[in-house]
Amino acid sequence: MLFAVLLLRGIYSGDCKAQETDYKSYTLFIYNFMKYVEWPEAQNKGDFILAILGDSPITKELETLAATKKIKGRNIVIRKCKTPEDTYGCHLLFVPSAKSSAVKLLKDQTKDKPVLIVGEREGLAKKGASLSFVTLDDDELKFDINRKDIEQHQLKIASSLVSLGILIN
Repeated sequence: MLFAVLLLRGIYSGDCKAQETDYKSYTLFIYNFMKYVEWPEAQNKGDFILAILGDSPITKELETLAATKKIKGRNIVIRKCKTPEDTYGCHLLFVPSAKSSAVKLLKDQTKDKPVLIVGEREGLAKKGASLSFVTLDDDELKFDINRKDIEQHQLKIASSLVSLGILIN
């Protein structure tokens, strides 16, 4: 009986660590998105605003990133947003799985504005996000790239970043 409890406890704690590791990986990807996507000159002044729509476990990881890193000499500021309207003025918008139904509205709201929309849920790049995470069959984390959307938002993505992702158009 004790063995069963210890085994279940080990499995449970392993699952938690795997989830934490995923969000650390997502955060590393997002940091590289910030580094290898170019915003128009007018948006390269002041703080870099990274908005998160709704609640997400990634918030803590992104706050740690913001406290320790900069983007091209600029401070990273994390903005927690409850509604799509709260995201106005951000550079990068992270859409957690729980808020994925808002992607079309966000795409329309940010049309022609220099905002990189990053979706946590697979397939969101096909629905209007600029980038969305994908887990391959071998559990490798990758990302879909909606180049058309990125260009419509007046952003430029480095070819080195494109080579690491999956182009969907």
